[in-house]
Amino acid sequence: MWYTNRIVKKIIIGIIVMAVAGAGLAVAWRQWAASFTPPAPASKTRFLDPYTKVYQTDDPDEGKQLAQKPGYFPVPQGLVNPLAEWKKWEARVIHTVFTVQETPFADYDPNVPSPLFKVNQVGYLPHAPKFAYVGAWLGPTYKAWKPKKPMTTWELVDEKSGKPVLLPGGNAAPRLRVLDGVTKEGVPFTGEDTYEMDFSSVTNEGSYFVRIPDVGRSATFRIAANAAEEAFRVHMGGLYQKRCGIAKEEPYTHWTAGACHTEVVRGTFASDEGKLTPKAKWFDIIRDNTDWEHGEKLYITGGWHDAADYDRRPMHLDIVNNLCAVYLMRPQNFRDGQLAIPEKANRIPDILDEAEWGLRHLWEGQQPDGGVGTWIESTGHPGPGNIAEKDEMKYVLAQATRRSSLMYAAHASLLARCHPSFQKKYLVSAKRAWDFALRERPRSTVYKVKMKDKEENVVWEEDRDLPANYFVKAAVNLHALTGDRSYIDAVVRDLERIDKDRGKNGWSWIPLLFAGERTFGYPKELEPFFRKWEQGKLKTANGILEQIETAYAYRAPWWPPQKGWVSAMGFGHSHPLVRALNLIAAHQITGNQKYLYAISIANDFHNGCNPQGATLTSGLGEVYPVTFLDLPSYVDNIAEYVPGITPYRWTYALPKRVVEMVWDGDRKRASAWPIWRRWGNLENQTVAASEYTVWETIAPAAAVTGYLISPEAATPPQPRRPPAQKLSDLPGYWLLP
Repeated sequence: MWYTNRIVKKIIIGIIVMAVAGAGLAVAWRQWAASFTPPAPASKTRFLDPYTKVYQTDDPDEGKQLAQKPGYFPVPQGLVNPLAEWKKWEARVIHTVFTVQETPFADYDPNVPSPLFKVNQVGYLPHAPKFAYVGAWLGPTYKAWKPKKPMTTWELVDEKSGKPVLLPGGNAAPRLRVLDGVTKEGVPFTGEDTYEMDFSSVTNEGSYFVRIPDVGRSATFRIAANAAEEAFRVHMGGLYQKRCGIAKEEPYTHWTAGACHTEVVRGTFASDEGKLTPKAKWFDIIRDNTDWEHGEKLYITGGWHDAADYDRRPMHLDIVNNLCAVYLMRPQNFRDGQLAIPEKANRIPDILDEAEWGLRHLWEGQQPDGGVGTWIESTGHPGPGNIAEKDEMKYVLAQATRRSSLMYAAHASLLARCHPSFQKKYLVSAKRAWDFALRERPRSTVYKVKMKDKEENVVWEEDRDLPANYFVKAAVNLHALTGDRSYIDAVVRDLERIDKDRGKNGWSWIPLLFAGERTFGYPKELEPFFRKWEQGKLKTANGILEQIETAYAYRAPWWPPQKGWVSAMGFGHSHPLVRALNLIAAHQITGNQKYLYAISIANDFHNGCNPQGATLTSGLGEVYPVTFLDLPSYVDNIAEYVPGITPYRWTYALPKRVVEMVWDGDRKRASAWPIWRRWGNLENQTVAASEYTVWETIAPAAAVTGYLISPEAATPPQPRRPPAQKLSDLPGYWLLP
């Protein structure tokens, strides 16, 4: 997760279009920008309660007038035209004005759901904890919403009968949750007084809403055993949309695209590891050290586009691991035909088909000597008008290293253990990759790179030691598949160093790293190593349990305000389902239901039980992200962005470009925005908030919701609804601040 190289090197997409995309694409980009016609202004009025209403508009001229009103606050909602030429981007702003009065509004309708209420929009699981919340931040003038009359009771209403559901002990007043924390600068985290309503005792499936007299009602929500599977399909659909080398077509998606990037050149650059001369960039090494004309051409399919761009990265093997692990932990949750993918009738559970997609291009690109490069990259990032299937950039497969080959061997052998259909193909390949990794010695390579009109030598040095995590993982799986003791013996001989590496760096290893292997049982010789590993996972999970209960009103599984790590929200680190992977590990280790309940609560937060009352994934629920950094969504001629995408979202600090483009550089005014409400979304201008990756945000959500599936409630995939004609038709367009 803490992949510093990637964070530092991320370049604002669009700056380098002329350099990397070719003249043809640059011309097409300018044509798109010139032909763009902004949609007609839209507006929306809603009531929060009988005494409070909010008016919102995306009209910039009207926004200038509204900015003078006391209840005003702007909300970033992407860019007016993401394809505009460099430095001509304009922020799309939802200008928001709250009005509060002492007497009820004459046109208030108590039967219309209020955005005060936050519920799981996909559905609560019948036997899990269930909480609904009420609260809002009304901007820096009115601050926290407060009821005009004391809230002495609340009701859970069965929508079908219209009658309240009797709860044990009656319906007490909504409970004020933990007090809102503040940063050391005094900025609140939610800016609201949050009240909680607990209906965990209700297990009957059906449609419900919560209602508070003299306040209002929530949107309708479900209690349904199949709710997790519905979310799982959306998240897995996000992976399908990011597949490389295959056309995305009906009936699997409405967001169609052609096959892309099926030809790459075998390169000389390393798989993004080891020590590199300071200030040198892999983009430059690829540009100046690849034999574009005579180099070996490879025709391969597989892998996923990393994010808004089109590279296929080593970290994507985390996806393979997590999908395989949850399958092995809960095989009854998964089946063939469960997802809308082309492989849906091959007698292999669809989750494993998707996992295999993350390996097939590496299998096809394996070197004759057995080594496997795990990174496919180009000379820069694509521009915003760059269509994947027409991409003029050239892509290169990295040379194999010991680390990349072991990494591949570990995951290929894990997939081979998941299903007989994969065993022969991937076992042979994994053994060859292992042999390469243990046979080769650390290398040092000198590259010639043109820097500032002169050629310089750039030195890359391979890591001297084999990576402890993948060394152990590959050895365990290959030993289990072959019965060959030499795999385990190799690890035992190096166990002192490996255990020291675990103690130092184990915090950064993914939570489910050995979860799949655990389902088969660990080798006896390595049990002490795995006990220490699992103790660390339990410590992390128990800390998350405490965070859910005490840190924030909305039960977010994140560091509390007083902890230093609280500010590390960017790039998806604070996403609840990313954090929930630790809870899955703890539940597997102990079988304790408290971890399973906590996973469900994290899923509730993801699905709408959060300060903004929105799900965190496009196309999920009713109120969801509608703009974010995604190149296919810019050029597919569909107004609604691609579904299944989970943007990074929170950044703790406000992105500089948001302050400049939305608040005219006035950081003091901008800083009034509470931390958990700060989605500073200006697409290509705010990468840490507006982008995503398949491995950091999309796949963890798929793995967690897959773990929560109730197999007895399995349902076939439902036809996908058609895309919206206008962004402003989507409820998520009108987020409150």
